[in-house]
Amino acid sequence: MTSQTAANRLENAFALRSTELPTDMIGIFGEGFPEALLRAAGARLTCLHVAPIDDDSNAGQAVSDCIEPFVDHAVQCFLHRFAMDSFRNLQAIIFCRDDTAALVAYQYASELRRLGLAPATPQLILWNLVHAPHAHDFNMLQMKKLWQYLDLAPPVDSALAATLTDERARANALAELSDGTGRIPASTAIKWRIAGRNMDGREHAQLISAALATAPRPVGQSLRLGLIGAPITAVDLYQTIEQHGHIVCDLQPIAAAWPVPLPEIPGIAAFLQAAASDPACARIVPPDRHTEMLLRRLTAANCDAVICQLQPHDDVFGWDVPQISDYLHANETPFINLGFIDPAPDDTELTRIGALLAHELRQRGLT
Repeated sequence: MTSQTAANRLENAFALRSTELPTDMIGIFGEGFPEALLRAAGARLTCLHVAPIDDDSNAGQAVSDCIEPFVDHAVQCFLHRFAMDSFRNLQAIIFCRDDTAALVAYQYASELRRLGLAPATPQLILWNLVHAPHAHDFNMLQMKKLWQYLDLAPPVDSALAATLTDERARANALAELSDGTGRIPASTAIKWRIAGRNMDGREHAQLISAALATAPRPVGQSLRLGLIGAPITAVDLYQTIEQHGHIVCDLQPIAAAWPVPLPEIPGIAAFLQAAASDPACARIVPPDRHTEMLLRRLTAANCDAVICQLQPHDDVFGWDVPQISDYLHANETPFINLGFIDPAPDDTELTRIGALLAHELRQRGLT
């Protein structure tokens, strides 16, 4: 496979990620789910929360009236699609409770169904993985119930071992994709990352490795930028930021929280323990582990500036901003908070963001 062929396949997979879903796939909404366990059991998965934010998805005024204004815009789009029966081919949708948007999506989807405004299928499952070491027995019980809900037999050891090998290959390829050199623009890296969320680990790893084979090294010097804050899937927002430097440390959740960490050895318990100990989850216990992870990785990336962006309905990351800002200022790393931005920015919003970023960089003597 040529490098260009692999890149084209990744681009196509990204572009087509929200088209008609095949029968009997299992939808995942939210970050933090140990997908490898279901893949090892033979399930086919599709990621629903990285679909394009589409204002054209409208199931009618009755549905809109049920969705309160503070609900995340991406969740609103999902709920309209759900009410329009867009997920009729799925076997089930799993919502990750420790992902705030997923919990809200589950609650509203259940209410729309109760009111008769949404179809009776697919099955809706609230997955509760507690990100704390003392909760292992509870997490194992949740997994046992999930096998029953999905009518799946737990994977055998050989299947777990094979899946672990494939997922390690994916993790290594993604690490190379976002290696901090700026070889691949972050706007491309996020597309290629999202493109693989409907693929098994081996296929995704092979495509990334092939696509990277002839990727050119960056020419000249550019600012090294870190990116943190609310989840982003808008490629044009990345491209606006990249007009001012290379994003060498992308820690917004869509980039940093998937895939979940892998265990050293195969086993259902080991996979669950690895996922439950992931500091990329903002709800990990104790919560300082999440903030410490962000600061450690930003420091290691040797960023010239760190850019933060928030969304109006995000009630998770904003609490960490003062501590992160104080730490970076103490370490003489410029911290630029863009404030609230539209998760699906139009040209006017992108122009505003670009002008604000240029101003903030000039104020700090970085341009």
